[in-house]
This record gives sequence, structure tokens and C-alpha cells, in this order.
Amino acid sequence: MKKIFFNDKFIAFGCHSEISEKCTATGIYELNKFTELPYLLDRFLHNSVENEIYVSCKNEDETFVAFCDLFDMVFAGGGLVRNQGGEVLLIYRYQRWDLPKGKQESGENIADTAVREVKEECGISNPVLGNFLTETYHCFLINGRLMMKRNFWYEMFCSAEIPIPQKAEDIEKAEFVPVNRLPEYFSCMYASVREVFVAAGLA
Repeated sequence: MKKIFFNDKFIAFGCHSEISEKCTATGIYELNKFTELPYLLDRFLHNSVENEIYVSCKNEDETFVAFCDLFDMVFAGGGLVRNQGGEVLLIYRYQRWDLPKGKQESGENIADTAVREVKEECGISNPVLGNFLTETYHCFLINGRLMMKRNFWYEMFCSAEIPIPQKAEDIEKAEFVPVNRLPEYFSCMYASVREVFVAAGLA
């Protein structure tokens, strides 16, 4: 099942059996043709009641790509960084806890983007790249344009450094948090970012 987030709600695409297994309280939208996708997009962005929309489709990948084509795509890379004590690096920006991430530059490998952003946003001198974790999708509006950010997430490791928040990027705090305290932060974190912790087995 593939999810796209908008603030703290999401739309999910999958085959009928998978959707039926995951979906309980919310109804399922049976998609018959791609011409219905603009209606679904409008419902997703503007219905203030539905926080979860599940779309049952014959071909999950093709339907997902067709829905993404309704947006201008931005690619980004980020990291879930752990220090020698196993603590996880979090940043605080715009009144939310988050993970360091940022947009891919021209000609840049996406894994290099993730490492660069960790260095820039948190002042970590030499993060060691680990395994690819997952990718997340979230959409937003800029001057009436529909934008979607596709984030590629990687595990990273670093030595015992004190993180320095990048104030120029409006990051107020950057700190390492013990794993057993992470649930305290999840309630003040976007749902798309919490997906990264699920992929890492930390939520």
C-alpha cells in the first residue's frame, strides 16, 4: 500500500484485499478509471472530515503514478541519525519535531543529498551512511501550485557530537533523544515523519 500525506491526513492506494485488511472505520473508494483521480484529489485536499482515504484499485503502481502526475514533484533526502549511545537525532522547526532532510540539488545523488542535509541542518561533521529505510510522500500548496515532496530516508550513524541547529533554516533545536522517550515526541510530529520510525522499527 502506498500513502500520500497532506498535513496529518493521508490517502492510500492498494489492491482490494490489502485495503480491506487495513481499513476499518473509514470507507473504501473503488476506483474504476483514472478520470476519477481529480475528484479524489479535491476530496483529499478539501474534505475536513476525512483524515484517511483508502482507494482500492486494480493496479496500485499505475494508479499511484497517475495520481502523482497531478502534482509538481520535488525530490528530497533525509536521515534518521543515531549516535554511539543509540539515541536518535531530532530537529524542532515550525512547532513540530522532525528529522533532518532537504531538497536534492542538480546532479546530486539522493543519498548524498541526505548526508549533506544532516551536516547542514544539524552541524554533524561526518555522518556515516547506513541502509536505505523507506520513502515518504507528502503534498502541499505554494501560490496555488500543487506540489509533492518525495523523501528518501536513510539510516545514519555518528560519533558523540553535540548537534548545532541551522538557525538560517528556522531550526530552533537539534538534539539526541533516547529511544524510550521517542513516543513523547510523536504527538508533535507529522504523520509522514512517523512513518520513518515505523520503517526503522522504532514505532
